[in-house]
Amino acid sequence: MKNRKLVRSFIITIAILNLVAVVGVIVFIGCTRFFDAPPAVPSHVEIARPGAEYEGSEPEIIAVMERRPLFYTFLIFGLDSGNNADAVIVASLDLTNNKVYAISIPRDTLIDAERRLRKPVAAYSFGRRDGAGHDGGVAQMNADMQTLFGFVPDFYVKLNYRAFVQMIDSVGGVEINVPFHMRYDDPTDNLRINIPAGLQVLDGERALQFARFRMANPGHRAITDYQRMENQQQIMLALFDELLSPQTITRVPELIEIYRENVATNLTNREMLWFAGQLKYLRDAEFSAYTLPTTGTSGRPSWYELPDAAGILELVNRTVNPFTYEITEEMVSILEG
Repeated sequence: MKNRKLVRSFIITIAILNLVAVVGVIVFIGCTRFFDAPPAVPSHVEIARPGAEYEGSEPEIIAVMERRPLFYTFLIFGLDSGNNADAVIVASLDLTNNKVYAISIPRDTLIDAERRLRKPVAAYSFGRRDGAGHDGGVAQMNADMQTLFGFVPDFYVKLNYRAFVQMIDSVGGVEINVPFHMRYDDPTDNLRINIPAGLQVLDGERALQFARFRMANPGHRAITDYQRMENQQQIMLALFDELLSPQTITRVPELIEIYRENVATNLTNREMLWFAGQLKYLRDAEFSAYTLPTTGTSGRPSWYELPDAAGILELVNRTVNPFTYEITEEMVSILEG
């Protein structure tokens, strides 16, 4: 599924957030010399056979891949209050060819993790076990993404619900056309949704409910995970429009504080400055968004979205592959169910 406007909005919104977070740094430095230094990524990467990290053995190197110049990859994910990854995106920025791609990953996708079945929604929480904490959670997310994509993204950006709510409230809400009356109650997750149908301005809490809505009470309409991702895309587009409005400049201090308290990333201040400086080159870029190809679902009682291995390899090699050679079947470990 292509959606150039969505990805343009998403990537630029992330860049805006990063830029806002380092405004104080720019002022302190008093110059822009860091804009001339691109982020450091290796020119060649050793590719290990997937699964070695789970088996406790030394990784078997099956390829040494040359990196494409000025090509960067990102893992962007949002967490709920229980450290579950509610939204997962792998994106790429190709500055040589002026292209941006993003692939949304259904939260219930079947992952070959530790030779056991698991979903991306649980990867971060699983990685934090035994005291591994945040670093362990990110490492597990990266390892699981490697089984699907054949590479570990260069950078990650982790957000939580609080950042989502506070950011939308800080810009005065977002205008959304709710397609039908959304009702859903889940006491175990402290989630209660009741949003009337129609065009309206949603505050942070209601926008979060709209983005999280997946199924309804008896007698009301349910939606698929794919439609839920479309709801999240609507919120992102609306938030992007608000962030670009003139009055947002007066809210920069508040946005900086929200970012610092609720966003985790391995991007350094210097790297964020450099990426922010590239925005002017993205005006005429090709922007495309996709959903990870699947072949269907496993059904109940264990519900999984079954990956389409051939479709994934074709999509990855056409879009987010950071190497000069194609990613092959031996570089991934995709379970089709």
